[in-house]
Amino acid sequence: MNIYPIDSASVGAVARLMAAIKPDWWDYAGAFEQLQNEKLLSRLVGWYIGEADSPRGWLLCAEYEGYSCLSIENLGYDDQGRFSMEEPLEPLLRHAEAHARKKGFRNLKYIITSTGISCHGRPIDDPARELAELRSLGREHYDFFREQGFRPMGFLPNCYGMGWHGILMVKDLTGSPE
Repeated sequence: MNIYPIDSASVGAVARLMAAIKPDWWDYAGAFEQLQNEKLLSRLVGWYIGEADSPRGWLLCAEYEGYSCLSIENLGYDDQGRFSMEEPLEPLLRHAEAHARKKGFRNLKYIITSTGISCHGRPIDDPARELAELRSLGREHYDFFREQGFRPMGFLPNCYGMGWHGILMVKDLTGSPE
């Protein structure tokens, strides 16, 4: 078998395949649109805090409607010249959560690095065990997000380099707001 790109010439055939083998997920029109419209996969939305012409911090997210998820992509705050990703951004986190709830999303997701976490610097051989034993070693950023209701749900092993893992943090929005 050969491999071909999905492009304007082949998109119709792939959409027909999708609709034929999984009609409960896609009809032809929906599949055709999903294959071409990158906004259906994610749409960027973000906010900043500060004065109108002088931002002090930001939070950029991606909306994944198909997964009912708002994903925090990056964030930061200028705390008198010090880069911060914790308490000064809490108003933006609350705003993002309200936005996600208003859109009907069920999850708020964030991936942080393993620096200062018990899994850092070594292979993740047994992800389930590692997740059960995961501990902060004084990592302020991880601890802050845990306090905000985020829970570790998985790993992206070595995504930042060998032994530097991504930790998938998720806040379940199906309950009432805190």
